[in-house]
Amino acid sequence: MNAAQDAMRIPGAEATTAARARHCRPWPTDGMSSEELRRYGKDLIRQTMPFTVEDRRRSWRHFWASLAVLALTAIAAALPLWWPVRTCFSLLLGLSLVRTFVLYHDYMHGAILSGSRFADVFFKGFSLLVLAPPTLWKQSHDYHHGHSGQYVGAEHGRLPLLSTHTDIGAFPLMSTDEYARASPWKRLRYRMARNPLVIALAWPAIFMFSICLVSFVTQPRHRGWSALALAVNVLMATALALFKPDALIFSLLIPSLSASALGAYLFYCQHNFVGARYLQPAEWDYTATAVHSSSFLRTGPVLRWFTANIGYHHVHHANPGIPFYRLPEAMQAIDALQSPRVTTLHPREIARCLSLKLWDAERGRMVSFREYRADRRARSAEAGGEGGQPSAA
Repeated sequence: MNAAQDAMRIPGAEATTAARARHCRPWPTDGMSSEELRRYGKDLIRQTMPFTVEDRRRSWRHFWASLAVLALTAIAAALPLWWPVRTCFSLLLGLSLVRTFVLYHDYMHGAILSGSRFADVFFKGFSLLVLAPPTLWKQSHDYHHGHSGQYVGAEHGRLPLLSTHTDIGAFPLMSTDEYARASPWKRLRYRMARNPLVIALAWPAIFMFSICLVSFVTQPRHRGWSALALAVNVLMATALALFKPDALIFSLLIPSLSASALGAYLFYCQHNFVGARYLQPAEWDYTATAVHSSSFLRTGPVLRWFTANIGYHHVHHANPGIPFYRLPEAMQAIDALQSPRVTTLHPREIARCLSLKLWDAERGRMVSFREYRADRRARSAEAGGEGGQPSAA
């Protein structure tokens, strides 16, 4: 590499890369100059562009198949069956909601059925039922895609939300340094926000409270949609509680809780995993972090269908205009997308992902609270030992 290329290197990149190499698997882009990163990103985007071409008939086939499964599982969950059987149908309804939500997500990206009046009406109605109003979802999710893997701090003066930041579309994240400086109250709020219960109870904690209620109070632009989504769900739950209590449980509570918990965890584990990085804006690169700081979630064919290939998350982040059904095809065809960080739904892997709480910039990786406390104790002991040496002498 010549002197001109050396001069274009990102400030501190060599030191940062060396530190990361000691603690985590390196990225192919580590050590690239800004010009090399620009060419890498431009070439990758160029390779993904052919896969953004939608097969309209295929999109509609997936849409109607998904709607049919959603309707059939909803009908089955509403039937007065033996409760274990009915619970199974409720859980299948939850999985069907996840798939339909991913189709809604693709529609909002313009990847499928763009320009269809019917699809627009359907998905807007669906968004109200699942407490993800279209204007708010687009704002937060577009920000997430434009800044994925970029460290922005936990709050920066924002209201102390309990679950997610509705304006950045992500779980809050503190660095170890920021957490060390935080007040006890701020630490408590952060620990609550990163608690696995927030994911397990994503329907009330994230979708109802954070996305709809908080936006209704704080963001005038979205108040109409947020209020409408809350009203639809409150009226639906009230009507079922009064006239059909069993349907409230099997047709609303179980499907909504299971679907939101799975959806929240899928989002969480594909950005909070062993090997994920959160970079400062000065060293952040869109394409590098899109591909290497988003995971590939390996699942079986059944769950892959119900999650509409959202496990190919690194491919989706490389180009969100690719329809969900073309993501495997793109990964298979493009070399740069074939060596992602892999996650699974194995219980041990889930526990590991959920344990990662803080971004350690020095180590270049996510760490648990236990690792953070052990590191702080080691540093205190080292500082104490150094401070005690002169007096001992």
